[in-house]
Amino acid sequence: MRSCLLLAIAALPFQFGNVHAQVSVNPFADFETHYLSNGLKLWYKHLSTDPVVSISVALPFGADQDPPGKEQLAHFAEHMLFSDRPGRTEEEIKREIEERGGVYNASVSADRSFYYVRIGSEHALFALEWLYRILAPHAMDQEIVDRQRQPVALEVGARPRQFFDWLWACYLYPPWLRTPGFWEREFGITTLASRDYYPYASLNRIGPSDLRSFYDRYYVPGAMTLTVIGDVPMEAVLEKAAATFGSLPRGPEPPPPAVPRDPKRYRQQIFWAYRPNAFFTERFKFYSLPTRDEIVLIFISRLLDKRLNEQLRFGPRKATYGLRVALASRGAASYLQVSGGIKTDELDFARTVLQQELSTLRNASLPESIFAADRAALIQQLQVAGASSEGLERWVRDFFFDRRVREDFPDLAAEFGRLTLTDLRDFAQNHLLAERRVVTLIRPLPINQVLAIALVIALAWLGVRLARRWLTRPAEMTRLRYAAHFKLPLLYRGLAILLLGILVAIAGRLLAYGFQVLADRMLLTVDSFAVQWTAYAAMWVASVLLLVLLLAHIPRKLLVFEDEVRIKYLSFRSVSISAGAIESVRLRRFRDVWLSRHIWRCLPLTFGLLAPGVYLRRADRRAYFFEVRDRDELMRVLTSLQPCSGVRMSDDPPSQEGGAPG
Repeated sequence: MRSCLLLAIAALPFQFGNVHAQVSVNPFADFETHYLSNGLKLWYKHLSTDPVVSISVALPFGADQDPPGKEQLAHFAEHMLFSDRPGRTEEEIKREIEERGGVYNASVSADRSFYYVRIGSEHALFALEWLYRILAPHAMDQEIVDRQRQPVALEVGARPRQFFDWLWACYLYPPWLRTPGFWEREFGITTLASRDYYPYASLNRIGPSDLRSFYDRYYVPGAMTLTVIGDVPMEAVLEKAAATFGSLPRGPEPPPPAVPRDPKRYRQQIFWAYRPNAFFTERFKFYSLPTRDEIVLIFISRLLDKRLNEQLRFGPRKATYGLRVALASRGAASYLQVSGGIKTDELDFARTVLQQELSTLRNASLPESIFAADRAALIQQLQVAGASSEGLERWVRDFFFDRRVREDFPDLAAEFGRLTLTDLRDFAQNHLLAERRVVTLIRPLPINQVLAIALVIALAWLGVRLARRWLTRPAEMTRLRYAAHFKLPLLYRGLAILLLGILVAIAGRLLAYGFQVLADRMLLTVDSFAVQWTAYAAMWVASVLLLVLLLAHIPRKLLVFEDEVRIKYLSFRSVSISAGAIESVRLRRFRDVWLSRHIWRCLPLTFGLLAPGVYLRRADRRAYFFEVRDRDELMRVLTSLQPCSGVRMSDDPPSQEGGAPG
């Protein structure tokens, strides 16, 4: 509410004395560009209406330059620049600005590092020299590095991984089981989302040499933009800047960022979730925009924000609390985003309004009088927001930080005033292209949570029933002569459960990844609840089926009929071995099975260490080695099958028989 109120106030015509005087002068005009002897660029703006002077340094390098395994290096380097140095402690350095009523800070984002001081104009030259000392070459002593490591760790929340952290990093969300994120998928830019990001480990790997190398590589005058805005004489600024920043040693300029890759495709993703309304996001991607087009894009973003909210929020239909139109960039890659929560029954209307506005831009069909009024309002808002040194500083931080892209600080108010409908049309036709759209829509689920849980349970039951129908082989139980459960040693049981758990976990995670890739590439592009959730239901049933199939390979008990033996498994499945297909049944010990050729093609269900186990071998050379509660009784029952099979049975001890008879 507060932000929208400020926008509404900013759009009002200013008719009140001092305020009108402050904004009648264009604050974006008369920026001067100077170059120091070492190549450092200086932007200077005399702003007599603000007693606060803003001094900043911007570099177009940041966290994207962190080497793999040493994430937070750019951030760590920023902390080191504010740390102790010979003759002055960190506290003394900090006090020098604060005692003069100034504020300072720095920020490191993906593609930029930004340092600033804001202070009264009487202390501007001191602050300029102070900021130079901050950015001047540092020794990066081991003691100071160790001392600064903890503040960085506290800021980013770094700590040693515990069990669930390792589970997440190595099993639930390892880098090799991640689908590409937005920047990687749409621009080919690798981000932290594609790495095993472990800040505690990476911070502890960073040493003085890493910090020194990062500083020497990126903190060079040829990459810096020094900006001074406020009521301070230009000659004094140039003299002080030359004596301070001009003394920074030259260095080779870092290589330019990689050119973003355009996949040249439209992409949409539709989700359903429990939420009170729909949430809509539409992005238009841009690749290495020309400098002039960047200004047009800024204007279009503000024009769309104004016109969409006038119709969808302040209009009679009240479709949304407010749509937000924003710009984001990363090096030469950028996008325009329209997003916001929308009433579900007004979603089609809101999307239609957006498409109409885009069509108006592409066709230059907005009435000239309306365009002129909107443009005047946007210029007025721009001048109000830029009437202070801090307001102008934000433009350097957010948009004009890369000196490789822009030589002079643009006069945005004048540039906006010169824009015509034809300029907007040309931009829209060249850049607001259908194949460069990325649409994400989250719709409210049309079923309640109780019904959703009931459906999950019902589908699991269906999967079990299908598996049972598929796996069950009927048997005439009246012919059953003997039944015995396999007796597993405690250690064996523990190892079996552990191995089964690991197998289920690995198979389940790979299956989930396969389903995720399938959904990402196919299902999420379909704007149909029935199609998506039918596919999800099929995936769930398939998962249940696969789990039942896995359990159908774990032997549970032995059933002996008049003319056959059946191995019964945990879930429905049984394997029938006719009496004629039994080659031999012997008692064997550990060394006769586990340490011999008899282990091959054998399913060992016991160790046979304390007592011999039953070794049942089929004619196809497959075998089972197991233990039951009453081994002697089982041997007698199996031997009684001999007249039916004609197979010689034996219960000779293993020491008297080294191999199975042929």
